[in-house]
Amino acid sequence: MAKFTKRSILQTIARRSGSPTFRRSFALILVAEAVTIFVAWFLLDSNVSRWTYEKAAQAMRISQRVASSADWSLVDTVPKDRDSLLFQNYRQILMKRSQHYFPQNEGDVYLAVVEHGETYIIDPFDLHPMDDEGRANKWELAAYSTAKTTYNIVPFSDNTGTYLAALTPIFRNGRIVGLLGAEYDSATFGEFQGLVRKAFWLSILPAILLSLMLAYVLATMFVEPMEIFRRIDETAIEQSAAGTAKDNPLSCLSAREKEVAELVRRGLRNKEIADALVVTPETVKQHLKNIREKTGLTRVDLAVQAEARRILLIQESTPLA
Repeated sequence: MAKFTKRSILQTIARRSGSPTFRRSFALILVAEAVTIFVAWFLLDSNVSRWTYEKAAQAMRISQRVASSADWSLVDTVPKDRDSLLFQNYRQILMKRSQHYFPQNEGDVYLAVVEHGETYIIDPFDLHPMDDEGRANKWELAAYSTAKTTYNIVPFSDNTGTYLAALTPIFRNGRIVGLLGAEYDSATFGEFQGLVRKAFWLSILPAILLSLMLAYVLATMFVEPMEIFRRIDETAIEQSAAGTAKDNPLSCLSAREKEVAELVRRGLRNKEIADALVVTPETVKQHLKNIREKTGLTRVDLAVQAEARRILLIQESTPLA
């Protein structure tokens, strides 16, 4: 069995790369790999989008339910009296609601108040009093301006983490005094999404290398025989068009070299040729080397010519219908 090395495989690939059939096979495999990567990327993005929409819709429902489950209308007074019983009461209610709707601690509900563009948050699990969390984000401002529940479907990061959140306005006397938020912690999901996308980009180079190796295997199994048949047909046509001895590349060979070439054409191996001519196999190898130097024909070329000549003789002997 032939022993394949990395160098021999690369040399074979380089030699076969000149074949149109090989190039077409390689191109088709690359296209198939590209389509596979595109479909996988599309499925990833579609699943990501579906997950975020589902989580955002669920957060919106939780936010609306919690907003209507208690009286939060005095939430705007909490920033002015953060150590009050009202603050502690709100925190306890938020903690119970969070444990009910987020039993796996994958999120929580909270209260937010926007004053002069600054956001104040009551976090049910933060032991510190209600703090100024900085500038209000666009979803908080949108909830105030539209007086409707707003949500984000792209994981949003700030100094509290990365999350998907929904915010429902809280009214008192027809005026928005705060927001009831429900959020899913999506930091782990965002990291996983980034890792998967990076893996897809890094998979492109291995896919190309795999395509090259697959093209090599296909060339070994199918392409090379097809190329030999094609060359036989082309040689038969060329011989038919030439039709004269002076166009025969073997005319420049010696008598013994012509004998060796003819035996190669018949499919004999070096040892069989040596036995037929009563010479050593090394002598046969030397004759083959001389034939290749004088004519540029290899063993395969001689076999192709012989088969082409046989086909040509059959065609010439077949009467026209």
